[in-house]
Amino acid sequence: MKISSLAIGCCLLGLLSTPAFASTDPPAPSPAAEDAAAQVLTATTKGNAALKGKRFYIAEYRVLFEVGGRVTASTRAAYFGGRDYGATRVSVNYEVPQPDVKLFQAITDRAYADFLARLEAAGLKPEPAESFVKENGAIFESTLEGSQPGALVHEDVDLGYGKRKYLVMVPTGTKMVARSFIGMGAGSIGKRIEWAPASKEGVSVGIAVNLAAQESSGGGSSMFKRGSSANASAAMEVTVAPRQLGLLQTHAHTQVIGLEAPLAVPGQFANLREAGGYDTQKDGAVQALNFLGRMAGVAGNNSKKVDMVLEVDPAALARQAGQGLAALNQAAVAGIQ
Repeated sequence: MKISSLAIGCCLLGLLSTPAFASTDPPAPSPAAEDAAAQVLTATTKGNAALKGKRFYIAEYRVLFEVGGRVTASTRAAYFGGRDYGATRVSVNYEVPQPDVKLFQAITDRAYADFLARLEAAGLKPEPAESFVKENGAIFESTLEGSQPGALVHEDVDLGYGKRKYLVMVPTGTKMVARSFIGMGAGSIGKRIEWAPASKEGVSVGIAVNLAAQESSGGGSSMFKRGSSANASAAMEVTVAPRQLGLLQTHAHTQVIGLEAPLAVPGQFANLREAGGYDTQKDGAVQALNFLGRMAGVAGNNSKKVDMVLEVDPAALARQAGQGLAALNQAAVAGIQ
């Protein structure tokens, strides 16, 4: 009887031969370069937010950088006609071993400055957050710190057959709104009722920078699927941050500017290197047991685990992330009425 097989691919140029990228001080792409990139990288949005002619402030500008993840696939054991079809499972784990918080902070600060500049160019002028909140209160209070050296803030997202782990950043000197598993919640209903007729608004912007593409064959019965496959490869995309309704979300009227799809940012910025794992098909003892099982008409259960290290090029990461963030900044501003 043929045993179910496992297949896994982790494809990237220079997978094992390219040395780790050296850490450097965060480079500073010119605003003109990022603006040009934003014109080339065009995000398709949906929805709009009415802010023109209103008093508003930026309550938070969150940028989440992926620093790890996991992709899984499996087939469950099946029995039919007296035959045991066995089961398979494969998992790929990857991580950025030592995230450069200073680099992520520099990228976030530049992206926020770019966002404010684009608002101003569009004739929109947010009021300083501290003075606005002191005068008017807040629907959602910005009380939480972002990641800092020695005090990292992480957010984990479950995608079903994949998981992503993010490092949460906010611009220097700012804070962010607290969230639960359902997002920001309702906030202050009293302030919401007060602000609506008074043309006052708060704004939340949230962007996630994914560093890996995930692929999985999912799950199913081994009677119909003879194997499992999972894949992780270095690839950047920018998208809406988890636990937020859209790229830009207003507080009083809950208006949302969303994305039709994540925006891919082309270019090589990292190497994905295999760093360990386990494969039952390479374990002599397990294969001996599987052989005896086959002799008795019982299929073996096979599993494979691959651990990967994502080694980033700081200059390339800063350049590509800056381009992607500038493009989403432009998309958010374009959706404001």
